[in-house]
Amino acid sequence: MSPFSTDASTEKARASIMTPAVGAAPAVTERETFCNPIAPGADPWVVWHDGFYYWCASENDLGVAVYRSDRLTERGEKIVVWRAPARGPHSREVWAPELHRLDGRWYIYVAASNGNNETHRMVVLESVGENPTSEFRFKAELYTGDEVATGARNRWAIDGTILEHGGERYFLWSGWTGDRDEQCLYIARMANPWTVASNRVRLCANDDHLWERVDETSRTRGLNEAPQVLVRGDRVFVVYSASASWEITYKLGLLELAPGRDPLAAGAWRKDPHPVFAATGTTWGVGHCSFTQSPDGTEDWLVFHAKLETKPNWNRAVYAQRFAWTADGRPVFGEPVGAGCRLRCPSATPVVATEVAFGRAALAAAMGDERIVSSVNVVEAARR
Repeated sequence: MSPFSTDASTEKARASIMTPAVGAAPAVTERETFCNPIAPGADPWVVWHDGFYYWCASENDLGVAVYRSDRLTERGEKIVVWRAPARGPHSREVWAPELHRLDGRWYIYVAASNGNNETHRMVVLESVGENPTSEFRFKAELYTGDEVATGARNRWAIDGTILEHGGERYFLWSGWTGDRDEQCLYIARMANPWTVASNRVRLCANDDHLWERVDETSRTRGLNEAPQVLVRGDRVFVVYSASASWEITYKLGLLELAPGRDPLAAGAWRKDPHPVFAATGTTWGVGHCSFTQSPDGTEDWLVFHAKLETKPNWNRAVYAQRFAWTADGRPVFGEPVGAGCRLRCPSATPVVATEVAFGRAALAAAMGDERIVSSVNVVEAARR
């Protein structure tokens, strides 16, 4: 049985995003298409601002880099905006940064530790200047525990993100329930971009379904992480990653906030019984996504990472593909495209004026794996 919904509205939406790029009318030229993967790495975060895409990524687990490009299919110029201190509680294992503009200023939310995973905490960095590629400085460690009044016993946390809803701002993340490795999704209210103002609330159980468990059997624990907010009209969704990131079974699940409910209320979030985006026979370990739009705002795009091989590891690369909506405002992601599958570039993507320097060979070298050279395409300019 397919893990995806098969109602008529969903099928229509899925068909709209699965049209081949080559051979369809009108004709598409080489420079108007691209192939996945588009970059090395994992945990992609990208935001569109003032005519450019800004990617945010960990810099060798010891800092944060921001990339700037006018094309979603190329990350562009890299600027290291923050380096972790040489020692201390936030000096190592810098994971999954996200760049957000809040209250007129840029902030980066990122997990960091002292080198031991069990010490991971969420921290917030604040921009020095107005530009998202300006220097960032440490602002605060966020409280993600159960005793916010005293700040005692802060808890393990990674994959933090922001929800703004009903005039309030909330922080969402993946955290341990106690002192052992049992990851669930949590939410808390924020007082400002660097302060959590309420005790955490668990969004849902992490093992309601076998597909959420590490090996998809009842023998192992559930694992939920990487929450991402997606809003359409008055519908509020959280797309999250489930199962094990090192396995081919990594996938996306979906929560929806019940209409009119307080996001912090018990039972306010409804979980889909099936994954909404999962591995195929050629693309595996799909997860930790973010969302953006085409330059003209007419298309919605899913950015995610996928594994490069089937054996358990964290060798991954970044993919992008368009997604659609049902008539009543539910996202339809379809199936992950395969490496080397040619897709249309996002609508209104500018024509590249010069050859992209970061080509196939450079990408393969960065990944340390020449086997992906034949499956990676970086869009190059048509020489005139």
